[in-house]
Amino acid sequence: MAVSAPVDPVATPDPLADRTLVRLTEHARALLPVAVVMVVTGKRFAAWFANPGAGSPARTAGAHALSPSVEDPQVFGRLDEWDAAPSLLAGAVAPLGPASARLIWRAYRGASLIACPLGDDGILVVAASDPARRFGADELRVAAVLADLAGLALERDELPGLEHALETVSGSLDLADVYRNVVEQAALATGAPQATLTRLDAREGTLRTVASRDPAGPAVAEGAPRQVARTRTPLLAATDAMHAPIELGSRLYGVLSVSGRPFDPPDLDVLVRMARSSAGAIANAIDFQRERRITRSLTLGFVPEPLPRLPGYETGLLYAPALGEPTGGDLYGMWELPSGAVAALVGDVAGKGVETAALSAMVRFFVEARSWDAESPAQVLEQTNAMLAGRLPSDTFVTAFLAILTPHSLRWAGAGHPPALHLSGGSVRELEATGLPLGVEDSARYGERELALADGDLVFAYTDGLVEARRDGESFGPRRFRELVERLAAREAPAALVRSVHDSVAEWSGGLSDDAVALAIRRR
Repeated sequence: MAVSAPVDPVATPDPLADRTLVRLTEHARALLPVAVVMVVTGKRFAAWFANPGAGSPARTAGAHALSPSVEDPQVFGRLDEWDAAPSLLAGAVAPLGPASARLIWRAYRGASLIACPLGDDGILVVAASDPARRFGADELRVAAVLADLAGLALERDELPGLEHALETVSGSLDLADVYRNVVEQAALATGAPQATLTRLDAREGTLRTVASRDPAGPAVAEGAPRQVARTRTPLLAATDAMHAPIELGSRLYGVLSVSGRPFDPPDLDVLVRMARSSAGAIANAIDFQRERRITRSLTLGFVPEPLPRLPGYETGLLYAPALGEPTGGDLYGMWELPSGAVAALVGDVAGKGVETAALSAMVRFFVEARSWDAESPAQVLEQTNAMLAGRLPSDTFVTAFLAILTPHSLRWAGAGHPPALHLSGGSVRELEATGLPLGVEDSARYGERELALADGDLVFAYTDGLVEARRDGESFGPRRFRELVERLAAREAPAALVRSVHDSVAEWSGGLSDDAVALAIRRR
């Protein structure tokens, strides 16, 4: 590109609406490969242009209205194919001066363009960074969702009285709580005695009330919400009721209805804005609920409960995900092998969430599968490590403690895992790791140790969520943890011991922020 004159940036403006528009241009730049972003409403505008020359990118903002609009998201092969582009671009680049305006037009007039409606009187325009690239359906979907979210942000700026209501709606990830908050805040925002939120079952075509305020009041006629769900159009009814779709992009989450007093168009505008903004909170709660189901299914599907019976041993197991999480990356299990020996596993996949739960389930499955062919803990870990090569993300690793129990002994290998504790005759010994964490080195090798167990001996394996619990910047630490286990083990059976250890650490720290597993095995 022959153009090289620099474009000087324009300072970010101070008004709240302008700052919101500027933030939206930054989001568009982060999500799409663009060289031009323009966010325009009926009153204000903000724009960003990647400098086609050697200077810095340019940003502009202003208070005069720019009129072009579109009814639906559209893709244009070239910016100059859109009739409204010249006047829109001229207004947006005016603060940069005529020379810069000509420079930007020559540089980007051949770039592919997307234009999306933004709320009731705005538009989001983006142009591709590479003139040879043509935007398609994927980029159009991203831009449309971004425009919907941008519209919500602008509505919040224009109606600051809704801010508290929207904060209340978003204050929970429990779906039932979110539904209740939506109807309560909708009633307060509109001054309506009654409010109802209905969900549409797409398969059965039926409407179902999921939350209501003042259910003893007159019932909302089903016809109006059904019409709104079908047309996605707000409705101000003649019977002292109004309805608005709760939607985000192409997804319809329900219909929000209020009734019980006369309403006018400004009231409907408030309800529409409330419904649009509530869609984000509902979407978050639904996604969180789905993740909880998936992670719980992964855990229950790959980690058998209860523990198998071990002749001559007492066992105790605790699994406690971090506060607010359905499950996490910690893994555990005990299973009987063909020889009659029992395998015991405690491990930890770095990270949290559904992806980590899936990885921990995979590791647990690999370890158990390999143990049926080889009752050597070191060999099982080596084979598992080889199977994980190419399956783990580059920044993920797995620590593990694997033991094989016989009637009188324990053989173990450790892959970078915190050392299990062996309590015997009043002393405490650490069963150190014998190799690197899984996933660090494709050809890693693991040592193996054997420990004779006397009557009364206890082996206590755990994950680092217990040792690394913190209070006021201080870690619980290995020494304090060993002393705690030793003190409690002197008076408690394994089943009670694992719970007491967890509760003591949680009480000290004010609640654990990481997952925790504890497995106690005592020879009788």
